[in-house]
Amino acid sequence: MANSRDIPEYQLEIGEKSLLIDERKFQLLKYIDSLGSITRASKESKIPYRTSLKYIEVIEKIMGQPIVLTKRGGRGGGGGSKLTDAGKLIIREYIKLNQIIKKHSNLNEIEGTVSSLDLENRVMNVKIGQNEILLPLHDDLEEYDKVLILINPEDIFIMLRPQESSVRNIVEGEIVGMEIQNEMVNLKVALDPLTHILVSITRYSWEKLELSLEKKVFVGFKATSLSLIKM
Repeated sequence: MANSRDIPEYQLEIGEKSLLIDERKFQLLKYIDSLGSITRASKESKIPYRTSLKYIEVIEKIMGQPIVLTKRGGRGGGGGSKLTDAGKLIIREYIKLNQIIKKHSNLNEIEGTVSSLDLENRVMNVKIGQNEILLPLHDDLEEYDKVLILINPEDIFIMLRPQESSVRNIVEGEIVGMEIQNEMVNLKVALDPLTHILVSITRYSWEKLELSLEKKVFVGFKATSLSLIKM
């Protein structure tokens, strides 16, 4: 069994309560919900029974209400455990957080330099490799500051030619890598010899655009989809 200290904990904000939970505790609650038994859930999640009871006790103390209801059975059985609405809410919130973490695990990280500031229009130009992009002005940035640009692969548009749209940043590139995963296709696009970005599109779009390695494309992204960190 993995050392619990090696398993990352995530903070869930549930109402006014703040709860730290890791994958083991999540699996324990999930098995209780599906199997209706703390004993069986402990075995499936590979957590000792006494430790499982302690986990539940600590979570209930933080939440200020029961998360598991247990009914004792008689000689003919009929006992079991089930999650309360609060327990089921913890499962839902953990799943939502996990999806957010997975979505951002492949963030593009692009180094750039602030090349000019337009104080009147509240925008600035940032040079990335051989290209420049336009972004909303950040008051804590000055000309020539180094920045790290973060953008999700799913927030990037890909097209065969520049099109009129609300997307102000459109850069030419070349597909240099491709990975198909079920209904999604992950593309690696070179904007210049030293600047590569990951773009995630549906398999339908990939087929419709007839994309292939070494194909010239244009990538676009809205300024609002970017996050900026001063280096």
